[in-house]
Amino acid sequence: MNFAEFFPDPTFIIDNKGRVISWNKAIEEITGVRAGEMIGKGDYAYSVPFYGKPWPALIDLALSGGTQKPEHYDSMNRVGNTLTAEARLPNLFGGKGVYARGTAFPLRDSEGGVIGAIETIRVITFKEDINNASAPREKDLLADASQLQEINAALKVLLKATEIDKQDLDRRINANIRTMVIPYLEKLKRTGLDPNQKKYVHVLESALQEVLSPFLSALKSHFQNLTPAEIQITNFIKEGLTSKEIADILNVAEKTVEIHRYNIRMKLGIKNKKINLRSHLLSVE
Repeated sequence: MNFAEFFPDPTFIIDNKGRVISWNKAIEEITGVRAGEMIGKGDYAYSVPFYGKPWPALIDLALSGGTQKPEHYDSMNRVGNTLTAEARLPNLFGGKGVYARGTAFPLRDSEGGVIGAIETIRVITFKEDINNASAPREKDLLADASQLQEINAALKVLLKATEIDKQDLDRRINANIRTMVIPYLEKLKRTGLDPNQKKYVHVLESALQEVLSPFLSALKSHFQNLTPAEIQITNFIKEGLTSKEIADILNVAEKTVEIHRYNIRMKLGIKNKKINLRSHLLSVE
C-alpha cells in the first residue's frame, strides 16, 4: 500500500535503511520522476530530483535524529520530533525551480522503534519570486508541524491495519496447511511407503515445518510451559478440530488427546473453570 497517496502535498517515505517505500502522485508531478523509478532506491537518490545530486535530505535527519542543519537549507526548525526547513529546489518543475518548505518526522512501530521517516514538501514561491518572498512566520511552522503529527497518527492506524491483515493471512495459510495438508501426510506415512517415498515425505515434512515455524515460535512464547505435543494439539484445537479428529491425524487414542487437553487447561490456569479452551487459545494470540 502506498501510504503517501493519502496526502495531497508532495510526500515520500523511506524505511529505516533509507530506501524509498512510498512516492506519491503529487511528488511525481513536481519532480517528473515516477514512483516506479524511485521505489526501492537509497543512498540519497531521492534528493537528485530536487538538487541534481544525492545530498542528505531533511528526511534523513528525521530518521537519524540529527540536529545539525545541512548547508543547502536556508533555515531549519525542530518541534519535538518534527523537523521543518526551507530551501531552494532548483530542479523542480522541469528546471523552473521553487523555494519550498519541507516537513519530516520519524515513523515508529507500536513499541516505539523507528521504522522509517516521512517528508512532505510545500511550495512557497517559484524561483522568480524568491526575492519578494517574506520570511516564514513561526505560527506557520507550528501549523505545519501540527498537520504532520496528524498525518503521523493516521499512518500509525494504516500501518497497524496492514499488520493485522498480514497476521490474518499468515493465520489462514497455517490453518490450511494444518487442516488440509498435514492430515493427509500423516495418513500417507501409514500406507507402507518404500525407502524413496519415505525420503520424499521427510523432505515435505521439513518444508512444511519451515512454513509453520514462525507461528509455532509465537505460540511457544505465549505457552512456554507446554510440551511439543501439547503445542501441536493446541494448533488443532484452535482450528476447531475435535479430539477424535486430532486422534485420527496423530494416530493416537482419543483418550490420549483428552489427557493432553486436561494438561493444557491445567497449565493455562483454566482447569475447572467454565472457559472454552479454543476461545481461550484464540484470545491470547
